[in-house]
Amino acid sequence: MRQLRPVELLVLGYFGISAVLHVTLGDPARDGPTAVVTCVLPATLLLAVIRLELRFRGRFRLSALRFACPLLMLTPMYSSAARTVLYLHGHYVDEAVNAWEKSAFGVFPNVAMGAVHSPLLTEIVTICYFSYYGSFLIPFFLYARGRKPLAERYMFAALLVLLTCYLSFMFVPLAGPAAALPREFLAGRPDGYLITDLQNAIMAAFDPPGTCFPSPHVAGAWITLLTLRRHVPRLVRYALGAATAGLTVAVVYDWYHYASDALAGFLVALAVHAVTGRGTAFRPPPGQPVPDRPVPLTVAEQP
Repeated sequence: MRQLRPVELLVLGYFGISAVLHVTLGDPARDGPTAVVTCVLPATLLLAVIRLELRFRGRFRLSALRFACPLLMLTPMYSSAARTVLYLHGHYVDEAVNAWEKSAFGVFPNVAMGAVHSPLLTEIVTICYFSYYGSFLIPFFLYARGRKPLAERYMFAALLVLLTCYLSFMFVPLAGPAAALPREFLAGRPDGYLITDLQNAIMAAFDPPGTCFPSPHVAGAWITLLTLRRHVPRLVRYALGAATAGLTVAVVYDWYHYASDALAGFLVALAVHAVTGRGTAFRPPPGQPVPDRPVPLTVAEQP
């Protein structure tokens, strides 16, 4: 256990919890195979990679593969989460969330944003949303630049917010505003250009119902900003801030999430940042401090 990194313990723990949920809350005959495919097999693969890297220490390719493995596990982890969303309630609870938002805001935020719709604005905020996919490359960039402690801390924080969101889906299962308010959505659906069409196609193909609350995109974008803001140049920090703000608006503007999903995602990011910022278990060991500002490197350090 001591040879496992915090992010690996996190991923293995998630696989264990998810497998138990499939077997105990789901239909064993139907969801048992799901637990094997989306939990047991990926966990076994991760452990095999760790064992292989420990056996052949010092080999850069194996070290890099082990470093990347937790991120590569996101696809089966998300697939597993999508199968759990109705385990507790058995149905979606969009009606309750819509009633709460109407009471809290006086309007449906998704509908209210229609007052400022324009193709150009739609494209701008959707580009901010689309830019989030680039965050999955950040750990590899930091690793290649020799900033492995910061890369591992960021990966842990990013996966912790995502997995927290994944486990939370079942407590507030939502079909999403577009599905729950189809008449309003068709009447006020925002139109954009190339990136908007591309993102809508991605959502239609890969975004299953029920994976709304909290918003993983909002949580992931904010933890990226909160974790890296002191470790990047000022211009990059401003760009991250603008993209994060734009994404937070986009999830409601584009009808991907409710406003409450976005708020919950932001709160998850704040909570995780507070934990990872203070937890000594997730800080680099003495002698390997994470610099407050980028250190220019000419040759990437091998782990």
